[in-house]
Amino acid sequence: MIALAGAERLAAGLTDGLDVVARPRWPLDAEAARVTPTHLAGRKGAKA
Repeated sequence: MIALAGAERLAAGLTDGLDVVARPRWPLDAEAARVTPTHLAGRKGAKA
């Protein structure tokens, strides 16, 4: 869905700059997930 929305914006001539810094909501590697877990016992998670 995101790719389709992007393709439609591009076809309509709408573009955005690439100066936004991407920040992952959850760790992207196993070591970071082990060090700082996002889901602990008794906790519902980031969007609960």
